[in-house]
Order: sequence, then C-alpha cells, then structure tokens
Amino acid sequence: MAPDLRISAVEYLAWRRALGYRLSRYDGLIGQFLDYLGEQHESRISVEHALAWACLPGDTRARWHTARLAAIRGFAAHVHAHCAEAADLIPAGLVPSRVDHAVPYLYTPTQLTGLITHARTLRPEVRGLTLATVIGLMAATGMRIGEALALDTTSLDPAGATIAVTGKYGKQRLLPVHSSTTAALTSYLRTSRALVGSPHDQALLVTGNATRPLAGNIQHGFRALTRACRLPAGTGNNEPRLHDLRHTFAVNTLVEAHRAGVDVDAQIAALATYLGHVSPTSTYWYLTASPELLDLVNDQVEAHRQGRSA
Repeated sequence: MAPDLRISAVEYLAWRRALGYRLSRYDGLIGQFLDYLGEQHESRISVEHALAWACLPGDTRARWHTARLAAIRGFAAHVHAHCAEAADLIPAGLVPSRVDHAVPYLYTPTQLTGLITHARTLRPEVRGLTLATVIGLMAATGMRIGEALALDTTSLDPAGATIAVTGKYGKQRLLPVHSSTTAALTSYLRTSRALVGSPHDQALLVTGNATRPLAGNIQHGFRALTRACRLPAGTGNNEPRLHDLRHTFAVNTLVEAHRAGVDVDAQIAALATYLGHVSPTSTYWYLTASPELLDLVNDQVEAHRQGRSA
C-alpha cells in the first residue's frame, strides 16, 4: 500500500530536525510540491514532476530552482526507502547552478572617515549618530547589518573588549574588538540615551523614538549618504552598499595578514569564525575580491615557485 505523502512529509521533517537540521523553508516547499502533485493528479514522486515543479516559476534564478529541488530530493529518498514504488530517487545535478557574487565595493579609509563625518551632520541628531555608529561598527568588526541592529546593551563588554553577536541560525560568537571600538560604543550609549532616553528592549542602537532601527531604514539612509558624499562607482560600475563594509573588513584583514607573512589558511579559518561564516569556503572567496589582494597572493606564489626552482 502506497504511503500518504503528507504523513510521510511530517515524519521526514521531524526526523531531520531531530538530527539537528533547521529546515526553515522545507515545510512550505514540500507542502507546495505535494499541492502541485495533487493538481497533476499524481500520487507518487517522479523525477519528471519534481524537476518540473522545481523550475517554477520560470523567471527565477537557477540557484532557486536548485534549492527547491534539493528540498524534494531528500524527501523523495526518505519515501523511497520506505516504499520504492512511491518515489523515484532524484539524481543530483539536474539543475546546474552557479553562485554569482556581487563585486564588492571596497571602501578606502578616507571614504569611511568621510561617510562617518557626514553622517554626524544629519538631523535629527540621533539619526545621524546612529548611522555613523553603524558604519563604524560594521567597518571595524565586519558584522552583518542584522547582527549589528540585534545587539543589546548587554552585548557590549567594555572591560573585556568584546561584543557578543547572534548571527545566522541563532549561532552566537564573541568578538574581541579594539578598545577604540568599545570606547566609541560607550560614548554612543551615553549620548543617544541623553537624546532619546532608554529603549524598552535594551537595544544598543536606537532611533529618535527610542526603538530599535529597521535594517531597511538604515540601508536607505546609507545609500543617500554615499550619494551625498559623491562616492565614485566601483569595479563593474557597482554602487557602494552597506554590506560592502563587511567585505572591506574581510579583505583588509587578509591584506594585512599577507603583508605580515601570516599563514593565509590559518588566517582564513580565524576570519571565518570571526565573521560567522558556516564554512571557510565563503571566506576564501575574498581572495579574489581585491586586485591588491590578488597581487599579494600572486607574489607569494611566484616567490615560492622561484624558491623551488633555485
């Protein structure tokens, strides 16, 4: 007797989550796929229908199609293990996908200083102060905008020179920071509270209403700021983005490591942990993000090759 696929889906998701997987989108994706099968009057999972559903809608990227098919592949394998007639095994690689990274805008120290200085002139005063602090914090630590806005006053430990950050998937990490960073945040807390009072939820960064800022509002303010400062377009004619402060921090860290002769693999492993990357693979991408960094890597490779030849 063929299994009820919806019951199988509940069992499959419960089993995977018991193993520690989060699968935040899988409930919806598998449910949508089963709805699709119902519309096709199908009661089993076939490669043909899984692929057709995964590629819907047609105007979305192949990367999204790959993610949709991956959700069904694991589910189909689960069903197949219990009843081979109810589901085909879906091969990998049916939807070729390549991750296209946006070319990062790498800020110079002069540009960063100009952005922070100009932000402090904005009104109301707390708006400019908060935007300037976000820019300085992201440039100094490489944290994501969501991580910065989620910080509480208790996240900062000036005595220990650390910031407790909650990153993707709720993972927490403790960032050691320079004393100038903790001093700037301590000064921000004192000034912002004098302007708007204390927020109800212990937010470190605040708006004029003493509430936690929204990422969209910060990004909008940052775009307006880069245009006011007349920053030139970057490589590929790309506009400067708020997230590129994180890229700039990562690239500068690796440039400094190369100049100091630090082992790049060890530095990337440490940087991956600091940035909250799930895998160091994401961090290795920064090696290609800067012409200066590429030149340093090439110089080291050439020196190593000549040393061998000698």
